[in-house]
Amino acid sequence: MTFVTIFVLTSVAALANPSISGSTSGPDGPIWIPNYGTGSVLRIDPATSAVQQEVPQVGDHPMVIKALPDGSRMFVGNFGPVNPLTWSVTVIDMPSGQVVKRIQTLGAPYATIILSRDARYLFVPTALSMVQVIDTHTLEVVRTLPVLFPPGPAHIEVSPDGSAIYVMSAAGILTKYDAYTGAVIAPPLFLNGAAPGWGALSADGETLYAINFWSGVTMVDVRTWTVRNTVIFPNLWAEPISATLTPDGTQLWVSNYGSDEVIVLDARTGAQLNRFATDGAAVYAGFSPDGRTAYLSIVSDGTPLIYFSPLAGWYHSKQNAWDPFMANLANLDTSLVTYDTATLKPIRSYTTKGAFVAGVYPG
Repeated sequence: MTFVTIFVLTSVAALANPSISGSTSGPDGPIWIPNYGTGSVLRIDPATSAVQQEVPQVGDHPMVIKALPDGSRMFVGNFGPVNPLTWSVTVIDMPSGQVVKRIQTLGAPYATIILSRDARYLFVPTALSMVQVIDTHTLEVVRTLPVLFPPGPAHIEVSPDGSAIYVMSAAGILTKYDAYTGAVIAPPLFLNGAAPGWGALSADGETLYAINFWSGVTMVDVRTWTVRNTVIFPNLWAEPISATLTPDGTQLWVSNYGSDEVIVLDARTGAQLNRFATDGAAVYAGFSPDGRTAYLSIVSDGTPLIYFSPLAGWYHSKQNAWDPFMANLANLDTSLVTYDTATLKPIRSYTTKGAFVAGVYPG
């Protein structure tokens, strides 16, 4: 697997990340963060960045977590594509931090998992080009929807009423499907980029944000099914991998894995509001419910590799962080860094080995 193939219900005001159902661990809750490199999930105190608990052997390369709003369970997508026996979503009891079930999937969960707004269903795109729907009450797969126009789901979002799913393919094309039958209900839409990372959906469900690894952000008007705006990053090798909305929905924080920075965009216009450098490859940003604090997962650049690009310079070990064969061999440091969103300055951090990805945050 190459790096480019990869790609967490209360009221809107209470969500740590209003565009992402299941992104909060609840009022005064901890941070739960998956470590792709070690196969574990960490519970971290947001006030001190101290590790409170480690859940070991969660799955094969855990990447994304979603939590139920009542704080009872969280679901971890395991992106280990090699061994079919490990293709699964792991269910963890949040109060105890114990694994209670591993739900087998048809193909490895493909980097993103999304909860419906009512938290009843978990939508899981897989590497075999389908979306499986898990009932969060019974913990069983209740629907399997083929994704073929085109194949290769890289990121999905679910409409606020749960009737539709928006699938962004690795080819840079967005398609709308019926969430119950799998029928295509809107024509494929080209996103003016390629290899979408973790995108976003506005709280009102009217704007989709596609994050193009090459290289920028596309804003889609859901109602008219048209591209409203495309923000092209001048640095082709910035490699934006994710973008998250601030709790008030006004800003979009774009994590650039290649150029080690975060770009802050106006969520309505796409205008650049700010940018700041990170000490390593920026992966994913979460927020406190008041929006005053950001929690940024970062992977160290590592050592230069033998490949050199005149545009991007030397490639580094971080380009291998998402390869299941290379993640442990790369021996990279990974950090969860707390930022003041007013000053964009780091406050504190926790560092270990591995690769932190997308977790759930206080809310």
